Amino acid sequence: MESEYISDTVKDKLIIEGANEISRHGIANFSLRRVALACNISCAAPYKHFKNKEELILEIVRYINRQWELLCGQILSLFENDPRRQLTEICIAYVRFWVANPNYRSVLSASEKEMRISEHATSVEELIRQYCQANGDDSDETERTVYALKAIIYGMTAMMESGELQNVPKTYDYIRVTVEKELM
Repeated sequence: MESEYISDTVKDKLIIEGANEISRHGIANFSLRRVALACNISCAAPYKHFKNKEELILEIVRYINRQWELLCGQILSLFENDPRRQLTEICIAYVRFWVANPNYRSVLSASEKEMRISEHATSVEELIRQYCQANGDDSDETERTVYALKAIIYGMTAMMESGELQNVPKTYDYIRVTVEKELM
C-alpha cells in the first residue's frame, strides 16, 4: 500500500514537472531526462509510469483539464439557478486560473498546435455559446458575445501578466462589471 502511494506521488511529480518542462522548453524540446532530474529520480523512472514522453504529455493535458473541470463544476453548482452569474464567475475564474498557473496555458496552447490534441475540458467559449443559445440570441449576436467575452478575459489575463493590472480583488471587480455589462 505504501509503495502504491509513493508511486502515485512520483507520477504526480512527473506530471507537474512535465508541465513546467513544456512551459520552459516547449513540446518539441521536451526532455524526460530533465523532468526526471527535476523530480530527483533516475532517468529510467518515468518509464515506470508512462510508456513514452507523448503519453506523459497527454497525461499533463488531462491533468490540467481535470483541474479546470473541477473549478467549472463548482461554479456551475454554486450558481445553479443563475446562468448569467455562472458565466460571469466562470470568466473571472478563467482569468484567475491562468494567472495562477501560467505554465498550464503554455502546455495547452503547445499541445493544440504541436500534438493536435482534441481532448479538451469545457471551454469558456462553449459556455458562452450555451448561455447565448439559452437566451435565444441569433448566431451573429452569439458570435459577437463570444468574441467580446474572450477579448475581455484574454486581455485582462495578458494585462495582469504584464503588470499593467494588479492581481488584486479590485481588478476582479473590474472584470466582473465588464463581463456583466456585456451580458446585458
